[in-house]
Amino acid sequence: MKSKLVFLSNFLHNPRQIAAVAPSSKYVINSVIDEIDFNNAKCIVEYGPGTGSITNEILRHLSHDAKLICLDVNQKFCKYLSKNIKNSRLAIINDSAVNIDIYLKKFKIKKIDYALSSIPFTFIKADDKKAIIRKTRDNLAKGGKFIVYQQYSLNLKKYLKLYFKKISTVLEVRNIPPTFIYKCEKS
Repeated sequence: MKSKLVFLSNFLHNPRQIAAVAPSSKYVINSVIDEIDFNNAKCIVEYGPGTGSITNEILRHLSHDAKLICLDVNQKFCKYLSKNIKNSRLAIINDSAVNIDIYLKKFKIKKIDYALSSIPFTFIKADDKKAIIRKTRDNLAKGGKFIVYQQYSLNLKKYLKLYFKKISTVLEVRNIPPTFIYKCEKS
């Protein structure tokens, strides 16, 4: 319950940074998690982990020698995660996803197996959207996936198509608000 209050409080304070009134539902979480091959994933990146509803689920399945890197521009979410999730496989970074390449170099990670994103692309400048998507694609391993769960709009698909050839889209209505889930694979 505390995580939902933290989430709602942050949404009310800055709706353009959060863009959802509640954490992802179990249906969105399951749809995202089902795409991950945890037996072979060595590095997963999560943009916009919020209060950690998907973060916790990833850590529950992640192998002992893998890494989860979470980037969020919201300092309150980063503090919340740091205080409530203690795990040596987790790195919490208070910064924009546009800087993912800097942190991959810092952690000496050559390729990402999966990148997950709940960041509100609707409110991000076009150049930054393109940079985040391009840098994600460039740092994904061959066959790696970029999974974006986004409310409100199908507008993001035109940006994803600039960098990914293989994209599928699902609408999960059992979420507040209903959520589009884009699954982009690097070929």
